[in-house]
This record gives sequence, structure tokens and C-alpha cells, in this order.
Amino acid sequence: MALLHYCSALSILCCLLTAGGSALLEKNMVVLDELSASDWSNCGVNDPFVVNSLSISSPVRIPGPLTIGLSGTLKVPVHAPLKLEVEIKKKVWGIWFKLPCEDNYGSCTYNDVCEMLDKMFPEKTCPSTLQSHNVPCHCPVAPAEINIPTITLDIPKVQLPAFLADGEYWLQIKAFSGAEQIACFSTTIAVKAT
Repeated sequence: MALLHYCSALSILCCLLTAGGSALLEKNMVVLDELSASDWSNCGVNDPFVVNSLSISSPVRIPGPLTIGLSGTLKVPVHAPLKLEVEIKKKVWGIWFKLPCEDNYGSCTYNDVCEMLDKMFPEKTCPSTLQSHNVPCHCPVAPAEINIPTITLDIPKVQLPAFLADGEYWLQIKAFSGAEQIACFSTTIAVKAT
């Protein structure tokens, strides 16, 4: 569960980082100043994990703190491998265009998030912000009611190609434990460049 919450925050950031590493686009880069999140919803039917409430600070300043609050219910244990399918679209002239997966940023599939977290947080350590709310950051994750009043993450300065900097983005994250879909979440965010 905590894994899903943490990966949701990271996936929103992936939208901002999609083409940041492309040498072909560097000459048209701009620095993002702020973004804001708006509508969100559970998009799965009878998924074992359901977000009951979500709050995201708005606007989010980049660089700056991102404050997220979450409550949800995980009805089944989550075991490795935990797969995430992230889809990101940008609205251009009223039409949604899917952003590609580039260097593991954008509309990507992450086949084993549990393994990724084990590498990020070796020796079963977790960030203090997660520990203080008794939220695990390693698999397996036991069924539980999750209530995270607020967690604040520091967002670094991010550069994007100019054509990606301003606009509205749609993000959908699907999580799978083995072959079973356990969660589906979608949100929109507005991005503004300096």
C-alpha cells in the first residue's frame, strides 16, 4: 500500500521528467516553476486497493515541497513482483496525446517495483516520513487501512523541453500483484513554466 502511494507520487513526477534526458531536446529546455493537481478518481472495478481520499498541495512549487495526504484500504496482501503500468497524456489543442516511455520516464511499465524499492532503500530501511505513519516501503505489504495525514517530499528543479512545459496532463497508474489488478488511479495536473 505504501508502495503504491509512494509510486503514485513518483509517477506524477515522471510526467514532469519524461523527456528531460533527451540530448536532442536540450536547446529548448525551460525550468518548471509550479504545477497543480486537480481531479482524481479510482478507475478500477472492485480493485483490492481503493483510495478513499487524496489531497495534493496546489500549486506545487518546483523546486519545493510536495505535500500529499492519502487514505485508502488494501484488502489483500501484496507480494512481489508488483507491476505498475503508468500512462501519461498531454492535452494539446483539446486532444490528449500519449507521452512515450523514454529512459523509464513517461508512459512506462515497471515490472517489479518491489525490487526497485529494495534497491532504493537497502537493508529494509524506509524514509522517516513513511516510518512515522507505519507505512512499509518493501514487499510484502499486509492488508490494512492506510491513513497518511500528510507527507511532504522535496521536489528538485526540473527541466523540460519547451513544448512539454505548459499544459494539462492526465496520469493513470494501474498496479498488479502477480496477474491480478489491485489498483487503478487517475488524476490530472496543470503545469506552468517560468
